[in-house]
Amino acid sequence: MGQKQYERILNRYYDLYTKHSIPESPVLKHHLVQGILPGLAYYQILREDGKPQESALEKIDQTFEEMYSGYAKRMQRLGRLPLFYPILRAYIRTAMKEYPAEGWVMEWQQVDGDAIRFRMNTCFYYNTLAAYGATELTASFCRVDDLIYGGMSAQVLWQRTQTIGRGAEFCDFCFANARKADK
Repeated sequence: MGQKQYERILNRYYDLYTKHSIPESPVLKHHLVQGILPGLAYYQILREDGKPQESALEKIDQTFEEMYSGYAKRMQRLGRLPLFYPILRAYIRTAMKEYPAEGWVMEWQQVDGDAIRFRMNTCFYYNTLAAYGATELTASFCRVDDLIYGGMSAQVLWQRTQTIGRGAEFCDFCFANARKADK
């Protein structure tokens, strides 16, 4: 992107930030300030510059892929640890504190040697983007999960069939133990 477009995105971000009610929760604030509003600002500028919705979303997806490729590589390195699935299983509830009930209504379904499964029945990203009339952008944030977890480890199978951001009533998450799935 050029310097002028970059400055417009920064200005839009600042405008969104100053007009949006900032959550008291530091975790929700982080999601809003570091994730949702920057993505929304970029998307809005792309649309204002005449990009059709599909093209703008493709550009967002490309940008997110570049932004999160380093994180995906870190997860792949962790995924090579011996006994990665048991480590993930022990850590998952702590990790999910990054998605507090004020923003996501989560329902644990399974945490055992076979799989880690849970549902998100509401989504802070979707609800925030809905307030801006940009729910279609939520799927790009969902795609980040697929990028990070899809190739994370030969020991873990990332399985998800639906997300709120892609039009479903809930998001399903499953980290299946690949050793058990092979049997």
